[in-house]
Amino acid sequence: MNVEECPGTPRTDEDGGFFSRVKSRDFGPRATPSQVAKSGSVIYREPVETTGEQAASDPGASGTPEVAGGDNKIDLRIYWRTIRKRWPIIALAAILTAGGAFIWTYRQPKVYEASSMLVIDSMAPQVLQGVKDVVEMGTGTFWGNKEFFETQYRIIQSTAVMKGVVEKLGLQNDPAYRGPNGKADVLDIARSLLPQVQLKPVKESRLAQIVVSDLKPERAVMLANALADAYLEYNLDYKLEGARTATAWLGEQAADLRKRLQDSELALYEYKKNRNLLAVGLDEKMNMISSNLQHVNQRLSEVRLARVELESTRRLILAARNNPEEKASIPEIQKSPIVQRIKESFVTLNKEKGDLTSKYGEEHPRIKALDSQLAALRKQWESEIDEVLATFEKGYRATVDTEQALERMMENEKKEAIELSKIEVEYKPLGRVAAENDKVYGLISSRQKEIDLTGLMRVNNVRVLERAVLPSGPVRPKPMQNLGVGLLVGLGAGIALAFLIEALDNTLKTQAHVETLLGVPVLGLIPIIGGKQEDKDEPEKLRERDLGVYLDPRSLAAECCRSIRTNILFMSPDRPVRTIVVTSPSPREGKTTTAINLAVTMAETGGRVLLVDTDLRRPRLHRSFGVPNQVGISTMIVGKSTLDEAIKSTDVPNLDLLPCGPTPPNPSELLHTDRFAKILEACAARYDRVILDSPPCSAVTDPAVLGNVADGVILVVQAGGTTRDAATHARRHLVAAKARLLGVILNEIDF
Repeated sequence: MNVEECPGTPRTDEDGGFFSRVKSRDFGPRATPSQVAKSGSVIYREPVETTGEQAASDPGASGTPEVAGGDNKIDLRIYWRTIRKRWPIIALAAILTAGGAFIWTYRQPKVYEASSMLVIDSMAPQVLQGVKDVVEMGTGTFWGNKEFFETQYRIIQSTAVMKGVVEKLGLQNDPAYRGPNGKADVLDIARSLLPQVQLKPVKESRLAQIVVSDLKPERAVMLANALADAYLEYNLDYKLEGARTATAWLGEQAADLRKRLQDSELALYEYKKNRNLLAVGLDEKMNMISSNLQHVNQRLSEVRLARVELESTRRLILAARNNPEEKASIPEIQKSPIVQRIKESFVTLNKEKGDLTSKYGEEHPRIKALDSQLAALRKQWESEIDEVLATFEKGYRATVDTEQALERMMENEKKEAIELSKIEVEYKPLGRVAAENDKVYGLISSRQKEIDLTGLMRVNNVRVLERAVLPSGPVRPKPMQNLGVGLLVGLGAGIALAFLIEALDNTLKTQAHVETLLGVPVLGLIPIIGGKQEDKDEPEKLRERDLGVYLDPRSLAAECCRSIRTNILFMSPDRPVRTIVVTSPSPREGKTTTAINLAVTMAETGGRVLLVDTDLRRPRLHRSFGVPNQVGISTMIVGKSTLDEAIKSTDVPNLDLLPCGPTPPNPSELLHTDRFAKILEACAARYDRVILDSPPCSAVTDPAVLGNVADGVILVVQAGGTTRDAATHARRHLVAAKARLLGVILNEIDF
């Protein structure tokens, strides 16, 4: 039969399957402790020929797996298997939670809600332009408005506003709101009503919804409308109270400021009177002096500039005082029209003289007459030049005198300005005090009149948009919603509990778990045969379970046992395994049933198989096959029977049984004897396969003793029953005893 016919059986292909791995390993007793074999993603060290000290010092000797490579991918199938496996817990948690939610919902009282809608403006409407309220609500900025609205929301839900609701509705006289002592305090009632109020601002608007919950719908409507009215009255009273307080304070300040203004004005009048400033004010006088200084300074600059220009011309005149020709080149001389006419006449006469001289000679009477005219013109020219220079000198002197006069005038104006500055130091504080008192008094008086007007207007920045109406039905409890939430919570809690139980479960469940933990190959998987271990004490159930492979050779269990048999036969073809010990970490894990069915499948191949019951404490094989137990292995060891007398034939062809015999008081000592080793050699010589059913490894040392003398040991673990600690302890126990661990059989698998 193909070994792949059984689910969970290791592969037998030649590309890295189970047989290729097994064939490449040396299971001989001479293998070194550091021999390493790789199986899948788990690396394990072969525990052959290892002493107890080596097992303690060498981690590989104890078979501890070393992960060669990891896969961190999440396998959702694992979670689904956990949920499917633990579904009763999940269903129970969901049902209990949903039932509790259902009961709790229908035991809750019915609550009704009524709501009214308010419009809250940051400022009240301005009836009179420019007249502002005493109490400014919003500032107009984003953060200012945000703080304003948050403040209003808190005020609506405050004790002060709720106290107005209680007083308006007269709830202090309502018996339903009286305390245990029969008394009703308005403040206590207001505080008790606050938890019933919810404020829900409408996003991106100035609307605010007041929601009141109560056990009675009529009372919820009454409270919602009364709370809106109480907030309107509270807001208006707050503004009017501010106006009244401001009016009283402004009245006191106005009387004081009026007296201070009169005193300051009188002091200013007396000072102006003493300084002769009544007709012309200080500011006007200072402006006049400033204007005079400006004009004098401008005129002085002009005169100084003219004087500088005249001085340059005067220096030329003084330099040419004795030279008439140089005088004639002075600009002032050249500007004189008389001098220019004389010069032109002189030029004309000289020309005429030249013409006559060339014609008549120098002694001619006409020439002499021209010389006389020229001499007279020259004297007139010099006289005119001197007169022009004298006139220039007079102008220069006049300019110098004007400059000096302007300088004296400038000095006088400066002295007067300095005197006025001294007066200003004393005058301005008096004028400033009087002006400030007048300004403040005017502001106070004006604001007092505005506040009187706002108090008369009674304009509010809050109004009711919608009033509360009778609700159509209760808002709480919500049966379907609570039931759905309870169901979801129950499912979540059940799933969490299922995963918690699964996480706390440290038993071995799959082939991968076993190989990863123990570092040895899994020879095969065996499903549940005939019933649970708890039913093995009943004879019929016991036979059905232990001989299930023989009774039903076409079953899944039979196919799995044949796969295990094939794996064992192919483990070492050159050196066959003839004596095999079958043990388990703990009792009631199916090792005896596995040993019987393994022996049955080996007998089916035609070879002679002997099944030996070496469980000298709780023997069971004789009960499974229905043979007597008076003679067996225990009587052979003590020499009271022979092998032929002890061996019993069974209903299974080619399968014989060597029962335990009477249970001895010292089983471990008997198995340690040389006689037992010789008996085992005799059995091996007579039969092709000898399978020994041994006690569990958890409490006794018998499996270690048997494994030391047998060719190999098979460890049977129960899926979902054998813990990791027990399996690890059993493996370490066998390795320390130098037993050759052939592999593990995972029993009672739920495919």
